[in-house]
Amino acid sequence: MRFSFFLREALGSIRRNWVMTMAAVITVFISTAILGAVLVTDRNLDRGATSLKNRVTIEVFIKDEAGPEGQQALEQKIAAMPEVKSFTYISKDDALERFKERYGDRIVDNLPINPLPASFEIQVNDADQVEVVAQRFFDDPNVDNDKGTTNGVQYAQATVRKMLGTINLVEKVMWVVTGVFGVAAVMLISTTVRLSIFARRREIEIMRLVGATNWFIRWPFVLEGFMTGLVGAVLAALAVWGSNWTIFNWIKSTDLDYLSIEIYPLWLQAGTWPLGMLFTLALLGAVLGSVGSIFAMRRYLRV
Repeated sequence: MRFSFFLREALGSIRRNWVMTMAAVITVFISTAILGAVLVTDRNLDRGATSLKNRVTIEVFIKDEAGPEGQQALEQKIAAMPEVKSFTYISKDDALERFKERYGDRIVDNLPINPLPASFEIQVNDADQVEVVAQRFFDDPNVDNDKGTTNGVQYAQATVRKMLGTINLVEKVMWVVTGVFGVAAVMLISTTVRLSIFARRREIEIMRLVGATNWFIRWPFVLEGFMTGLVGAVLAALAVWGSNWTIFNWIKSTDLDYLSIEIYPLWLQAGTWPLGMLFTLALLGAVLGSVGSIFAMRRYLRV
């Protein structure tokens, strides 16, 4: 009976202050949607960073003059390196076929000879080891370096570093934005509850005079903030998950499927935190709403 009273009072307050309630719901929606986007983005950026690291390949081009002996020497050198995960020999003919596939036959048909060198494609165990491994071929006499350069060894370490740095920066910015909107949600819910308290100030005073406990007075307002936060967060969870699902299916139907993104689970994950999208954001929204209500009452009810 008492809970039904609290619920009825909270719903009545929401109905009377529906404009501010809608504003609070929208603010919670935005703040929790940003958090949901952070969760989805963070997971897929981690997958993307891992995929990017795994794609880092060192290409070591072999001098034509090195001959089979030079090729064998390079192969033995590579095989002896503990940092190397795998390597593949690309012959001159294989390199020409790859060139044809990328640029077409017209260019290749006009070439009097095959100008492309043979090479080794090397993958390392850890992307951080790429530069160390690559440097070992800079002065190798069998590597096709132009005089005074190291252009016979190609790798994208600088590009990878920039991309990983950008990924880390994006993650930090998104977490900061989430925190800012979370504070805004608490403050707006607090303002909404203050309006309810002000509108019912005489009723609250009478309840205190007849002996109502502090928590008896508080509960309808806490419940009001709880419901406001919960509704905004549930809507945000469904919106973010739906957007994630749509983008996932669009990418799968395009040539971008190498990005290997995934759909963040809507319900539960296998015993890990954060939980599924719906439970995580619903919990956060309810907490934001309740905290906003408690904050308002501490200042205005003085109980």
